[in-house]
Amino acid sequence: MEKVLFIVVLTLLFVGCSRSDDNSPRLSPTDAAQHETPGGATGTGGDTNPDANAAGYSEDNLEDIGRDFKRLMENLGIPGAQLAITRNEKLVYLASLGIASKATNTPVTKSSLFRIASISKPITLLAISRLISNKKLHSDDRVFGPGSLLGTTYGSTGYDTRELEITVQHLVDHTSGFSNNPYDIMFDDLSLSQSDLINRVLDERTPEYEPGTRYEYSNFGYCLLGRIIEKVTGTNYEAYVQQELLYPMDISQMSIARNTPGEAYQNEVSYYSSWFSPYLLNVARMDSHGGWVASAQDLAKFAVHVDTRQGVPDILPKDAALAYLQTGNWNHNGALPGTIAVLEVNYPITFVVLLNKGETNFYDVIQVVRNFMHDKINGRTAWPKHDLFVNY
Repeated sequence: MEKVLFIVVLTLLFVGCSRSDDNSPRLSPTDAAQHETPGGATGTGGDTNPDANAAGYSEDNLEDIGRDFKRLMENLGIPGAQLAITRNEKLVYLASLGIASKATNTPVTKSSLFRIASISKPITLLAISRLISNKKLHSDDRVFGPGSLLGTTYGSTGYDTRELEITVQHLVDHTSGFSNNPYDIMFDDLSLSQSDLINRVLDERTPEYEPGTRYEYSNFGYCLLGRIIEKVTGTNYEAYVQQELLYPMDISQMSIARNTPGEAYQNEVSYYSSWFSPYLLNVARMDSHGGWVASAQDLAKFAVHVDTRQGVPDILPKDAALAYLQTGNWNHNGALPGTIAVLEVNYPITFVVLLNKGETNFYDVIQVVRNFMHDKINGRTAWPKHDLFVNY
């Protein structure tokens, strides 16, 4: 019965973790139904606003953001949060709010680590982009079958025609043809390894659609991208990402999550949910599709290195990124029991919000958080000139 409940719960979760990277018109402060980026919402003029003080804003004071977000946390029952905002690739705001652990009454700090769930996917996408840019693989490389990237490593019953057609680009675009019917395989039996799950899909399921013809958000596809990274580099997925991507960005604390409280990182928050125990999840197994832990500051630093602007040099050459990373204008949500994460990348403004509580209403909470941030950002022209990336 517990396994059935687990699968149902995580199948619901799948719907809420999908990427939102549209280019919709600017969001109305009251339009909670839209996902969009606030590109240009702060304008491109000077940093002075004659009405700024009347609005409670000043160049050097963004305290209203943290003050009002605390009220939002109280209304939503969120114990702890981190917020980060960059403007013109400078970290202009960083807030640590609430409690990291109820048991010890430990406050959230700027170095606290949070599970970021599906925001792990842009990290994997960047790694794949890097390997393609370095000619270590190609977007049209086949994934399964003789002579392919993963060869015949997985599965024991041979490959059907559609499986043999799947390419790296299909995995990147969520168009491999595999569906989540009857449920998302990546949330199956917690004792199974990644290899076990891949074998099960290839032996027991076949792609429902011709590869490249239909979008269906796929944790399984991004799990496969992680295995491709390992096969091509001869290096563990986590180690490759850290050494080749994160460390050059001066990010040293991001790692793949561990599953239990006893295994948690020293600075990691505790997670709270009445939906499903956050500590019954096999988050470590989710590595390349949902397994990273990070701070808001480090995710903001990641964002300015992939935003297609050169004030802070990007980690990839111009035009080398894949999919939405090419645009410099995208957002991605993450949700698990005990976790909600929002990343919105744009220019001149990017923001990150991390929470240590996630319930079945995660979708609504994501919308509330996103609209709160848009309300605070849109039309605001009084901004600090400092760069906390330097000072912190």
